[in-house]
Amino acid sequence: MDKFVKKLVKNHLGTFMDKSIDALALADEDYKNDLADSEELEKRYESLNLEDKDRIIINDYIACLMTREHKMRDIAYLAGVADSIKLFNELGAIKDLGA
Repeated sequence: MDKFVKKLVKNHLGTFMDKSIDALALADEDYKNDLADSEELEKRYESLNLEDKDRIIINDYIACLMTREHKMRDIAYLAGVADSIKLFNELGAIKDLGA
């Protein structure tokens, strides 16, 4: 079962996952508000009088946070898919997928 789930995720789920998450996010009012807030805060950040070395550190920190959150989003989605497949299999709702 675990081999099947890993193969499914590796070969087929990436594009499907992105489309699904994007559609849900763009329909979510809280997400849209956070997006608008972040765009406004980015403009305010860009207007700050910072030394280049300080701006580089802050930009690197922001990029690290964004990358980490994106990866966690993917991990959470994949865990949900894997758990769903395993649950349906245990309930007999799908045939045993074996190797």
